Amino acid sequence: MRSDTKWIIGTIIPAILVVAGPLSVQITGVNVQIDDLNSRLERLETDVRGMDAGLRGAEVAFARVDQRLETLERALLPAPTSES
Repeated sequence: MRSDTKWIIGTIIPAILVVAGPLSVQITGVNVQIDDLNSRLERLETDVRGMDAGLRGAEVAFARVDQRLETLERALLPAPTSES
């Protein structure tokens, strides 16, 4: 092996190691942030599902009120007269 080759290899390998250390720390930090984001999204999804269930309950209750109102209207209000 020529001395130039040894010098290049001797320079490149430590440079790669110097860059790899901080890069590894950055990747770990990004992974932590992604994990935090995933947990926040899961909580948000749980909240949305809870609101969806509550909304369904309200829809059912309003449908019952609407049905009762229609029944009362039919029983209490006079039928419309047709003018011909």
